[in-house]
Amino acid sequence: MSKKELNAYEDFEAFYERHWKYVFRLCFTYMNNIADAEDCAQDVFVKVLKNHYQFKDNMHERKWLTITSMNLCINKLNSYYHRNIVSVEDDGIPELVTPETTDYSDVLEAVIHLPPKLKEVIWLYYYEGYSTKEIAVLLNRPPSTIRNQMRDARNLLKTVLEER
Repeated sequence: MSKKELNAYEDFEAFYERHWKYVFRLCFTYMNNIADAEDCAQDVFVKVLKNHYQFKDNMHERKWLTITSMNLCINKLNSYYHRNIVSVEDDGIPELVTPETTDYSDVLEAVIHLPPKLKEVIWLYYYEGYSTKEIAVLLNRPPSTIRNQMRDARNLLKTVLEER
Protein backbone atom coordinates (compact mmCIF):
# COMPACT_ATOMS: atom_id res chain seq x y z
CA MET A 1 0.00 0.00 0.00
CA SER A 2 1.44 3.33 -1.04
CA LYS A 3 1.79 6.24 1.37
CA LYS A 4 -0.98 8.13 -0.50
CA GLU A 5 -3.34 5.15 -0.21
CA LEU A 6 -2.50 4.76 3.48
CA ASN A 7 -3.30 8.45 4.15
CA ALA A 8 -6.59 8.17 2.26
CA TYR A 9 -7.49 5.07 4.27
CA GLU A 10 -6.63 6.79 7.56
CA ASP A 11 -8.64 9.88 6.54
CA PHE A 12 -11.67 7.75 5.69
CA GLU A 13 -11.33 5.79 8.93
CA ALA A 14 -11.33 9.04 10.94
CA PHE A 15 -14.32 10.30 8.94
CA TYR A 16 -16.18 7.04 9.61
CA GLU A 17 -15.43 7.11 13.36
CA ARG A 18 -16.52 10.74 13.56
CA HIS A 19 -19.90 10.21 11.88
CA TRP A 20 -20.98 6.56 12.27
CA LYS A 21 -23.22 7.04 15.32
CA TYR A 22 -24.93 10.08 13.84
CA VAL A 23 -25.62 8.40 10.49
CA PHE A 24 -26.83 5.19 12.15
CA ARG A 25 -29.20 7.06 14.48
CA LEU A 26 -30.63 9.06 11.60
CA CYS A 27 -31.11 5.91 9.50
CA PHE A 28 -32.75 4.16 12.45
CA THR A 29 -35.38 6.89 12.69
CA TYR A 30 -36.44 5.97 9.17
CA MET A 31 -35.93 2.23 9.06
CA ASN A 32 -37.26 1.33 12.52
CA ASN A 33 -34.97 -1.65 12.91
CA ILE A 34 -31.29 -2.06 13.59
CA ALA A 35 -30.38 -4.28 10.63
CA ASP A 36 -31.89 -2.00 7.98
CA ALA A 37 -30.47 1.08 9.69
CA GLU A 38 -26.99 -0.48 9.65
CA ASP A 39 -27.39 -1.36 5.97
CA CYS A 40 -28.40 2.17 5.03
CA ALA A 41 -25.67 3.74 7.15
CA GLN A 42 -23.12 1.44 5.54
CA ASP A 43 -24.40 2.46 2.09
CA VAL A 44 -23.80 6.12 2.97
CA PHE A 45 -20.15 5.43 3.84
CA VAL A 46 -19.64 3.19 0.80
CA LYS A 47 -20.88 6.08 -1.34
CA VAL A 48 -18.31 8.41 0.24
CA LEU A 49 -15.52 5.88 -0.20
CA LYS A 50 -16.34 4.96 -3.80
CA ASN A 51 -16.82 8.52 -5.02
CA HIS A 52 -13.94 10.12 -3.07
CA TYR A 53 -16.10 13.04 -1.93
CA GLN A 54 -14.30 16.13 -0.74
CA PHE A 55 -16.13 18.42 1.67
CA LYS A 56 -15.59 22.17 2.07
CA ASP A 57 -15.97 22.17 5.83
CA ASN A 58 -17.64 20.33 8.73
CA MET A 59 -21.02 21.91 8.02
CA HIS A 60 -20.94 20.79 4.38
CA GLU A 61 -19.91 17.30 5.53
CA ARG A 62 -22.79 17.09 8.02
CA LYS A 63 -25.39 18.41 5.55
CA TRP A 64 -24.27 15.93 2.88
CA LEU A 65 -24.45 13.04 5.35
CA THR A 66 -27.90 14.11 6.54
CA ILE A 67 -29.46 14.46 3.11
CA THR A 68 -27.77 11.36 1.70
CA SER A 69 -28.83 9.26 4.69
CA MET A 70 -32.44 10.45 4.45
CA ASN A 71 -32.58 9.85 0.70
CA LEU A 72 -31.09 6.36 0.91
CA CYS A 73 -33.54 5.40 3.65
CA ILE A 74 -36.54 6.79 1.78
CA ASN A 75 -35.45 4.98 -1.39
CA LYS A 76 -35.13 1.73 0.50
CA LEU A 77 -38.52 2.19 2.16
CA ASN A 78 -40.07 2.84 -1.25
CA SER A 79 -38.43 -0.16 -2.89
CA TYR A 80 -40.59 -3.11 -3.81
CA TYR A 81 -38.40 -5.50 -1.85
CA HIS A 82 -38.67 -3.59 1.42
CA ARG A 83 -42.41 -2.96 1.16
CA ASN A 84 -43.09 -6.68 0.91
CA ILE A 85 -40.98 -7.84 3.84
CA VAL A 86 -42.65 -8.51 7.16
CA SER A 87 -40.36 -8.02 10.11
CA VAL A 88 -40.34 -11.06 12.38
CA GLU A 89 -38.44 -9.55 15.27
CA ASP A 90 -38.83 -6.33 17.14
CA ASP A 91 -35.38 -4.86 17.62
CA GLY A 92 -36.72 -2.08 19.81
CA ILE A 93 -35.35 1.41 19.73
CA PRO A 94 -31.66 1.67 20.61
CA GLU A 95 -30.56 4.50 22.82
CA LEU A 96 -30.77 7.44 20.45
CA VAL A 97 -30.27 10.28 22.86
CA THR A 98 -28.25 10.79 25.97
CA PRO A 99 -30.28 9.83 29.04
CA GLU A 100 -31.68 12.89 30.73
CA THR A 101 -33.78 13.47 33.79
CA THR A 102 -36.90 13.77 31.63
CA ASP A 103 -37.96 10.78 29.53
CA TYR A 104 -38.77 11.85 25.97
CA SER A 105 -38.82 8.34 24.49
CA ASP A 106 -42.53 8.57 23.67
CA VAL A 107 -41.91 11.77 21.68
CA LEU A 108 -38.97 10.21 19.84
CA GLU A 109 -41.01 7.11 19.06
CA ALA A 110 -43.83 9.28 17.71
CA VAL A 111 -41.35 11.21 15.55
CA ILE A 112 -39.89 7.95 14.23
CA HIS A 113 -43.35 6.84 13.09
CA LEU A 114 -44.19 10.06 11.22
CA PRO A 115 -44.49 9.89 7.42
CA PRO A 116 -41.04 10.47 5.82
CA LYS A 117 -41.66 14.04 4.54
CA LEU A 118 -42.88 15.17 7.97
CA LYS A 119 -40.21 13.23 9.84
CA GLU A 120 -37.35 14.81 7.91
CA VAL A 121 -38.43 18.39 8.63
CA ILE A 122 -39.01 17.65 12.33
CA TRP A 123 -35.67 15.82 12.57
CA LEU A 124 -33.74 18.60 10.88
CA TYR A 125 -35.43 21.34 12.91
CA TYR A 126 -35.48 19.85 16.41
CA TYR A 127 -32.69 17.28 16.42
CA GLU A 128 -30.22 18.96 14.06
CA GLY A 129 -31.01 22.60 14.85
CA TYR A 130 -31.55 23.85 11.30
CA SER A 131 -33.85 26.81 10.68
CA THR A 132 -36.83 26.49 8.35
CA LYS A 133 -34.95 28.51 5.71
CA GLU A 134 -31.95 26.17 5.93
CA ILE A 135 -34.21 23.12 5.72
CA ALA A 136 -35.87 24.58 2.62
CA VAL A 137 -32.47 24.89 0.96
CA LEU A 138 -31.37 21.41 2.07
CA LEU A 139 -34.54 19.72 0.83
CA ASN A 140 -35.00 21.98 -2.20
CA ARG A 141 -38.52 23.00 -1.18
CA PRO A 142 -40.09 26.43 -0.67
CA PRO A 143 -39.86 27.75 2.92
CA SER A 144 -43.66 27.96 3.06
CA THR A 145 -43.87 24.22 2.31
CA ILE A 146 -41.43 23.50 5.13
CA ARG A 147 -43.48 25.62 7.55
CA ASN A 148 -46.68 23.83 6.47
CA GLN A 149 -45.03 20.43 6.92
CA MET A 150 -43.78 21.50 10.37
CA ARG A 151 -47.33 22.53 11.31
CA ASP A 152 -48.78 19.26 10.01
CA ALA A 153 -46.13 17.22 11.81
CA ARG A 154 -46.67 19.06 15.10
CA ASN A 155 -50.44 18.56 14.86
CA LEU A 156 -50.00 14.87 14.13
CA LEU A 157 -47.52 14.50 16.99
CA LYS A 158 -49.89 16.31 19.34
CA THR A 159 -52.77 14.00 18.40
CA VAL A 160 -50.65 10.85 18.74
CA LEU A 161 -49.13 11.90 22.07
CA GLU A 162 -52.50 12.95 23.54
CA GLU A 163 -53.91 9.50 22.69
CA ARG A 164 -51.16 7.91 24.73
